Amino acid sequence: MKHVCLDGQPEVVRQFVLTLSVPPDGTVLELEGEPVACVLPPPRPTNGTGKDVEDWTDAKNERRCDLIDREIDGLITPAEVLELRQLQDEMLRYQQKVAPWPIEAAHQLHRELLKKAAKAQQKLDA
Repeated sequence: MKHVCLDGQPEVVRQFVLTLSVPPDGTVLELEGEPVACVLPPPRPTNGTGKDVEDWTDAKNERRCDLIDREIDGLITPAEVLELRQLQDEMLRYQQKVAPWPIEAAHQLHRELLKKAAKAQQKLDA
């Protein structure tokens, strides 16, 4: 999802965005009767402890996959966009709780590869 910082925007733009009423299922912005954007509420925050993570079920994953298919086909509704985002967030929180990515091991491997590349470059330069 793209993030747009409003800090540098003209005051009139900031005020417009702040006046948008964002109900739980989002707001669709239209131009000449055609939808051009959908404004959704921000993702709900987590406390980072993993205690608020719900179990991930086959039914939730099936629904998530169905919504992804609808999004690819261009048939997803604003309410479904919000539902998909919530399911994606929930799935990622659950994945982080039960099988966190071994990011430190990846960082270590990256550092080792950079050292090897630097040594190889030194040999070429010599």
